Amino acid sequence: MYKHILKEKGQVFEEGVSLPKTSAYTCATALNVGNNLGMLACTLTAKSPVAVAAGKTVTIALQHADSRDGLYANHSAHAVTLATVLAVSPGGVVARVVLPPDTKPWIKAVVSCDDAAASGSLDVFVEYLAR
Repeated sequence: MYKHILKEKGQVFEEGVSLPKTSAYTCATALNVGNNLGMLACTLTAKSPVAVAAGKTVTIALQHADSRDGLYANHSAHAVTLATVLAVSPGGVVARVVLPPDTKPWIKAVVSCDDAAASGSLDVFVEYLAR
């Protein structure tokens, strides 16, 4: 159970996002998944092979709001600074951040990477965490 990804159909921010190379990318879809008491995570998996250089950082950040069309504010983020080269095959996890208990109902995901030579594409979605 702990090595499986538990997804619900339709809980996807975006699929096939090109790994941003020097700026942040905010996924177009907002999901109503806040107020979940820490049972969900926003996860990045490789859609195509992902490569990031050693010493570079991949970040997944969350923005949240009270309504779908509300004002989204930065909430939490998880940055992965790589000690070695990151090479992830399709389907492999690149990064994840658990939604904090105080997350407002609507969330958006923001993906960034500071490696100008990074390559690959990502699926960005919500997964259920094993309890």
